[in-house]
This record gives sequence, C-alpha cells and structure tokens, in this order.
Amino acid sequence: MDMQTLRRFRLPLFPPLPALALALAQLVLFAPTAISGTSDWARFEGGAVRLISSGPLADGRYDAGIEFVLDPGWHTYWENAGEAGIPPQVDWAASGNLADARLQFPYPERYDDGFSVSNVYKDGIVLPLALRPDRPEHPVQLEIDLAFGNCKDVCVPASARLSMTLDPSEAEDRTSHRAIARARADVPMPAQATDPVVSRLFLRKDGKKEKLDLSLTVPAGTNMDDIEIFASVPQDLSVGVPRRTKPEWKQATGDWVLSLGGLPEDLVVLPLRLVLVAGRHAVEQKFEINRSSGAVTEIHPARAR
Repeated sequence: MDMQTLRRFRLPLFPPLPALALALAQLVLFAPTAISGTSDWARFEGGAVRLISSGPLADGRYDAGIEFVLDPGWHTYWENAGEAGIPPQVDWAASGNLADARLQFPYPERYDDGFSVSNVYKDGIVLPLALRPDRPEHPVQLEIDLAFGNCKDVCVPASARLSMTLDPSEAEDRTSHRAIARARADVPMPAQATDPVVSRLFLRKDGKKEKLDLSLTVPAGTNMDDIEIFASVPQDLSVGVPRRTKPEWKQATGDWVLSLGGLPEDLVVLPLRLVLVAGRHAVEQKFEINRSSGAVTEIHPARAR
C-alpha cells in the first residue's frame, strides 16, 4: 500500500522532529484507547482491511466497523456487486458471546469498465457493524471470516480472518467513533416526504428477457439526471443495475429499467431493495415483486403516492 493512501485515513506516520517527543508521550498515554479500538491489519493484493470499534457498550450494543483501505486504482464491492464482481460475505460463527450482528452498507458509486457496470467503493470504506452481546456484562470475542472481491485491471478474490475483543468497560476510541459515524451517515434511510422515490414498478417481458420498469417522483428543484439508483436482492440472488431509459428502448414504460435476467425460474416472489442517491443523500425502498402475476407490494411505504 502506498504512503499517500494511508495518510488519507490516519495521521502522518512521522511527525516533524520538534513534535516527536510530544507525539511519543501521547502515544504512551493514550495507547490503550487506540489499541482497543482496532484489530491488526490484514493485507491483501491492492489494500488492507481491519476491524474498528467505538469502544464501550452503549444502548445494549457495540458500534464497530470493517475498515478497508485500498491502493490507487483498486475497488471493492457493495452488497450487490452489479453485473460483475464479488460482494462482501461475512461469517460470524467463530465469535463468542455474540447474540446478533448487523452489517450495513453505505451507498456505493457506479463503475463502468466498458464491458460491465458494477457498484463499487474506491480508495477506502468503513462498513458499519451493530453488534449485540448475548451476555452484556461479559466481553464479546469478535471473530469474522471475510470474503470479498478486489479489482483493478483484474479481479482478485480476497479473504481475511479478523478478530478483536469488545469489552463493556472499554474506553472510547474517538477516531474509530468518527469514522464509523461518517460511514453510517451514508447508509440509506427510509424515504421521507421530501425525498425522490420510486412511485411505480412495472414487470414486463422483452422477448425472453424479464425487465422491471421504474418510474420516479421527484421533489421540485431536483434534476432527474442527478439521481442514481442501485438495486439489491438477497445474497443468494443477483440482478443487474438500473439504467436510465434511452429513446431507442421503445418498449420501456418508465424512467429507469432493471434487468432481472439470471433469477431462478421457480422464484415467484422477488424481494427487492432500491436505493436512490441524490447528492450525498441516500434513501431506500423495499418491494416484493410477484413474477407470476406482476403485482408489486411496497414494504412500509414511505408516503402516500
């Protein structure tokens, strides 16, 4: 990993000489907090990954995250990789005193390599974790096996085993807390009345291909060209990426089109999560699509349409 990338995420490794003594003194004084809030780095081709934690138990849970730092030109993937790529997969089975673990994904960016379009993270990302202990008075031994895709000119499957102990009386790690909070601010939230929303979904056949047309309702002052849409399905399934309707797509009946190719033929009800990003604000909507009848049900509608 090059030095410039690391500096974007942490303080310079070598402070100016006049400040060196003070920096070393601070390192001695505050080392327990810094060490407790991070695991060791696990390196892979194109970057490194580790666990970070805000520190103590709060409101019955630990606030933690999986932190990726990527070399220039490399990227990893969102929960649905898109038309190519490997999304992150986490196995918590080796953890101790862990009752529940929830992995969250900040919204990604669209990446077109000329052959396929993917949903990616570049440079680096923190994936927030909400962890609830089985016995709150005892530490959690967090052990995860992480598998993910990492790409530059070629895609390289990568894996890492990461571990750290989370103690209810741990001191706060303010650096990790800020990094996790910034990432969680980019996790899509349920749409509200002032947000752009998908107002209509229409399932159709285009020859032998199954497609979903999406129509949007946007608030005044919002430009449709400034909105990006990402689609997610359960991890054992995959769909493509929503694309803006083009004039030559004469059968399309919406503003965006999502190809559903590759789904199992016997899957009747498709759970679908759509993420809309306008500026740096991301919202989500959840639907169930009946592929037999074409009926669409929105789960917990954000507002009356």
